[in-house]
Amino acid sequence: AGGFGGTVDAPAGSDSAAGQALLTQDFPHTSTNPTQVVFRLAKPAWDDPGVLATAQQGLRSTAELTNVTGPLNPTGAQLTPARYAELHAALGLPQRLTPGTPTTPPARPPAGGKVTGNVTAAEYEAYRASASYVSADGRTVQYLTALTAGDPSTTAALNAVPSIRSSVAAVAGKIGAVDSGVVGEAPGLYDVSDISDNDMTGVIPIAIAVIGVLLALVMRSLVAPLYLIVSVALSYFAALGLSVLLFIKLGNAGGLVFILPFLMFIFLLALGEDYNILVMTRIREEAHNLPLREAVKRALNATGTTVTSAGLVLAGTFAVFAVVGGASPNGGQLRDVGTGLALGVLMDTFLVRTLLVPSTVVLLGRWNWWPSKLRPRHSERDATPEHVSGVGPAP
Repeated sequence: AGGFGGTVDAPAGSDSAAGQALLTQDFPHTSTNPTQVVFRLAKPAWDDPGVLATAQQGLRSTAELTNVTGPLNPTGAQLTPARYAELHAALGLPQRLTPGTPTTPPARPPAGGKVTGNVTAAEYEAYRASASYVSADGRTVQYLTALTAGDPSTTAALNAVPSIRSSVAAVAGKIGAVDSGVVGEAPGLYDVSDISDNDMTGVIPIAIAVIGVLLALVMRSLVAPLYLIVSVALSYFAALGLSVLLFIKLGNAGGLVFILPFLMFIFLLALGEDYNILVMTRIREEAHNLPLREAVKRALNATGTTVTSAGLVLAGTFAVFAVVGGASPNGGQLRDVGTGLALGVLMDTFLVRTLLVPSTVVLLGRWNWWPSKLRPRHSERDATPEHVSGVGPAP
């Protein structure tokens, strides 16, 4: 039921669910979650009512829209453009009319008003209801439509938005509208998704550059930051690809929630580099006095418990989101986010940080720290007097 937020339904057995069932039964051709098409006209609609019929017919003829309701059929009863103009001349602005009743006798035009015949109760109610579709100045007109792509929250509906806007712009050109637009859940989600995608193209390079500089300062190396950032990118794309495989290829979902790629990138970059710094600084510290392979082993033994525990706790937290979302019939977005982040954290913890990064460190050898060089450091034990060359213990 669109009235409860796209695909969200009212609780079973509730008054809201009963009311929604009645609406669906008695008004099968209407939508509780319509997409609005808005036109800004050059002059008031009642001065040139033919544009109302032209716009309605143009919208009905598009492949993307159906069940078009506008000023000429707000209650289901169809008004002709000429009759609409006559009703305006007789009754004035629809916004000023009071509701009638089925027993109300036919309305009469005001003194001086010219109208062909009496105004029936059905015409009166239809004209009064047009106040929801025409502004008080008569220049802004809206039409309520349903999408042939289905529910406005689906991927198919979002993908149809550019085509819908093109069709609406074409209709606006036919009626001479000075402006037009499409409003509703699908256009709103499409715009947010588009903004999110554009923001990612700006945020990702900046975030990578800042993290790279920080890693270079901490590692005192220009080589290590390169493969550390690449390691995070690998876990990001692997987790995103696995989410696509699970939900789209195997689960037959229409798509993933559009905020998932951005959230996964932010979380995995921040957490991945946090783990990288913890492991790599310990490797560098041990490598001052040990062969690199041995330094890597000792560093992993020292940091492995911390990294693994943190990764398991965080992945478990995100997994709860996935379970809660999967158990709810309307929790697809929460399920996608929880699963994607949990997979990314697990890959980063057990594959990247445990296998990929240590293996790369061993393969690169001394080039890990380029252009700096590691110099042996004496431990406190080596610095005591009895271990200094030529000096023995006091007799």
